[in-house]
Amino acid sequence: MDIGVAHTDHAVAAEIVPSDHCVHRFRQRMPVRNPGVEEVARALIDTLEAADVSGWPPGWAVSDRPAALWAVAGDVAFPLAPTTQPRRWLAVTCLRRR
Repeated sequence: MDIGVAHTDHAVAAEIVPSDHCVHRFRQRMPVRNPGVEEVARALIDTLEAADVSGWPPGWAVSDRPAALWAVAGDVAFPLAPTTQPRRWLAVTCLRRR
């Protein structure tokens, strides 16, 4: 599912593309309850664009896979994986602080 690209000012991760799994988890974990994809897509892209990108996960984020970069916005974190396109990263999933 292609919902768009989040643009950041990060030198390494200028673009973040959410995976299908990330979109699904974001819908489950965030208060986006309207049917359809438009509201979820807008909220997810806005969240990714507002996120701080760094090589360190937040202390509360538990993932079974290491990530080279993380996008963190408040109570949500997105482990990022590189893609074949320079400066474009994939948001693999969405984790939420409990």
